[in-house]
This record gives sequence, C-alpha cells and structure tokens, in this order.
Amino acid sequence: MRKIAVVTDSSADISVQQALDLDVHVVRLPILVDNVEYIENETISLTEFTEKMKQGCAVKTSQPSIGSVCGLWDELLKDYEEVIYVPISSKLSGSYNSAVLAAKNYDDKVTVIDARFACAPTQFLLKEIHELIRMGKTSAEIKTFVEENMSMHAILIPEDLIYLKRGGRISAAAAALGNLLKIVPLLSVENGEIDVYDKVRTARKAHKMALDFTLDVDNLDDYYFLVLYGGEENEASKEMYRQLCEKVNPDDTYYGPIYPVILAHAGPGTVSIGYVKKLKAILR
Repeated sequence: MRKIAVVTDSSADISVQQALDLDVHVVRLPILVDNVEYIENETISLTEFTEKMKQGCAVKTSQPSIGSVCGLWDELLKDYEEVIYVPISSKLSGSYNSAVLAAKNYDDKVTVIDARFACAPTQFLLKEIHELIRMGKTSAEIKTFVEENMSMHAILIPEDLIYLKRGGRISAAAAALGNLLKIVPLLSVENGEIDVYDKVRTARKAHKMALDFTLDVDNLDDYYFLVLYGGEENEASKEMYRQLCEKVNPDDTYYGPIYPVILAHAGPGTVSIGYVKKLKAILR
C-alpha cells in the first residue's frame, strides 16, 4: 500500500485537533475583514470573526495562494509517496481549478479531487478516503469513486438576512423586506452549490422542515448526520441536534460550529442540518 497524505482546506470546518484525529493536513484559507487579511484559525479565531460580523465589518473569503498549497505538498512529499488534495467545491471557489493546474508539475504525485463538498461534511468524506486508501485503492481510483459516488446534502437556515445581503446572495431590498415580513429562507447545499430550497414564515417551521428533509432517506443507518451552528452555539441548534439523536444513532452524528468560509455568507445564528452517505452503504 502506497503512503498517501490526505490534505484539505479549512472550508472543512476542521480544527487543529480534529485534523490530527483524522490524520489530515489542512491549508488554512485567507479571510478579509474590512480589507485586512487574516488566516483562518491562525491569525483570527472563530470567536473574533463572529464578533466582527456582528459589528458590521465587511468580510470576504478568498482561495489560498497557490504558493501556500504547493509549499504544503512539497513538505508532505518528503515523507509520503503521494498527496490527495480535497479543496472546497469547485462550484463555490476557484481553488480546485488552481490546484489542478499546479498539480501538473508533480508528475502524478498529487491528485486533486472535486468532491463538491463544503463545511463539516467534508470531515466524513476524509474519513472515508482514508478507508479507501486502506483498501488499497490508487489515488486515481479514489478520485473517480469520490467524484462519481460521494455527495453531501444539507440545509442552512440563516437567522438574519442581512448577512446574505452583505455576501451578495440577495439584494438589500430583499433582505430588508424579508426581515420585515419575518421570512425565513432554507438554503440547500447540494452538488457543491448553495441555492434556495424553500421559504417559510417562522424559524420553527424552517427547523421542522429541515429536520424532515434530512431524515427522509431510505435507511438511516446508511448515513452520517450533522447539525451545525453559526459562530456560537444556540438553543435552536441544540434542540435540533437533540431531536436528530432521537431518530438516529448518536455515534453517527456530528455537532459543531460553522467556520468563516460559510459563516461569512450565512451569518451568526445560522443553523444547519445535513447528511453524508457512508462508504460501506455505497459499496454494498
């Protein structure tokens, strides 16, 4: 079995400890706050970023410099025979395309996978990639399998439409009218893209609809499930996670924060719920 390093970027909502636990290496993404650049989880914490959003600071995310990506690959290839790199979905960033171009200089030692994942579900994917490596699959086989078979599905429920306006997802007028009428949008995250799934009049209805959507699968035991909260833990996310664990095996669940890459668009107070199909279920 070849010695293969698995790499992702911080769009996977992955802490330093989680990366160690998963045996994954992470490219930390740059973040602009009022035009000042920070590196996520290195020069700005999630708490600090969340507070700046609440203060009305202009926030933007950016793809990592190709130099920082290649620098990590170079270091890893001193100890590993190959690298598998899983950046944020190509539908949400140019990171994938930039990495593919850079990988051409590595004589097939670097394989870049467009998994069309984002946020914490990527952690489940990385776990399954390690399993494929243990099964003896080549990097090329893993790339094909992941891109053709693995997928994530999630619902984001923003607490305040102003953050979608700041991120350019909706107009200022739509945000103001939506907040005035207490419209709560449900945003779907599927096939690597974020789109509007539905709109309802109360957060309670939105949370029930999102939970029902997530549990509407053929066999609950075939999936990993997760509930995420925007920036800071809130009662809505805790209650949704409690209800989820009443229906599924808690060992197959994840509960944690949404990090700046997605938080910059959805905003503090957001609640998200979703699922990823297990590798063993796909191979069955």
